[in-house]
Amino acid sequence: MGKITCLEEGFAEVQTLVSCCLRLEHFALKKLQKVVKELELKVKICKEWEELKIKEHELKEMIELKKEILDLKLHKELEEIKCKREACEAHLHEELEEFKEKAELIGHAINPVEKIKRGFQEFKIHFEEKKEYYEKLAECHKPKILIFSDCDSRVDPCKILNLELSEAIVVRNVGCLVAAYGYLPSAHAAIEYAVKELKVEHILVIGHTRCDAIQSLMKAHHEEKSDFSEHFSNWLKIGEHTCKQVKEVHSSKSFEEQCTVCEKECVNLSMQNLLTYPFVKEAVAAKKISIHAGYYDMQSCAFDHWSLDSNYTEIRNYH
Repeated sequence: MGKITCLEEGFAEVQTLVSCCLRLEHFALKKLQKVVKELELKVKICKEWEELKIKEHELKEMIELKKEILDLKLHKELEEIKCKREACEAHLHEELEEFKEKAELIGHAINPVEKIKRGFQEFKIHFEEKKEYYEKLAECHKPKILIFSDCDSRVDPCKILNLELSEAIVVRNVGCLVAAYGYLPSAHAAIEYAVKELKVEHILVIGHTRCDAIQSLMKAHHEEKSDFSEHFSNWLKIGEHTCKQVKEVHSSKSFEEQCTVCEKECVNLSMQNLLTYPFVKEAVAAKKISIHAGYYDMQSCAFDHWSLDSNYTEIRNYH
């Protein structure tokens, strides 16, 4: 009985030891698991820290790059602004110089010689820029158009029709009147030179609004008196019959309206007078020359154009 008791006690002690070992093992395992988790957390933290450091480095590089790009852009914009400012200053300087020259010209308005001088100097600059063109022009004179126009300073046919040098031979006189054959040697000479020598293909007679000569003729006829000299009166006699007809046919119209009609009818008269020159009539019959009329409205900048044959039936209006 005593042996059995000892064995039981020994077995109990073993069980106690085993139980203690199991508890220790469980405690150690939990401790180990805790340590592992802490290590894993530290590794994760270290990894995230490294990633953050990499991202920080990348962000710094990106910031530096953007800063460089922004600096370059700002530098470029500053250069552009500088260039624009310089161009603007140069333009303003040119305008100022031009204004000064114009102001000086206005100051010299009472001195036409100064205007002539400066006008030629400006043309000289243009000449040098197109020197080859003008050198060729000096060797050849072949205009295609003979133009009759009023000598009114507001009506320059080459400017109105944008004609270049050598494109037209221009005859200007008071009222844009073409005298009939045998009436005036000067008119005959100009027409003959243009038709026979230069062999122009078109003759254009241009009248215009507010023609002082036609208005003077209409007033003289209306008042039945004239303050003109003998030479001037003889010249205006070319359109005297036409003026009388306009007064009779358009008596109900105002004086201004009658003047407009007379201005156009005097253009038609001039076209008819051109046919009194035998060499012109012959050239027209042979269809080597065509005769045209033009009427320039200086207020509205309009241009009416018709031919000798149409006589108002086919008027082309350019506005």
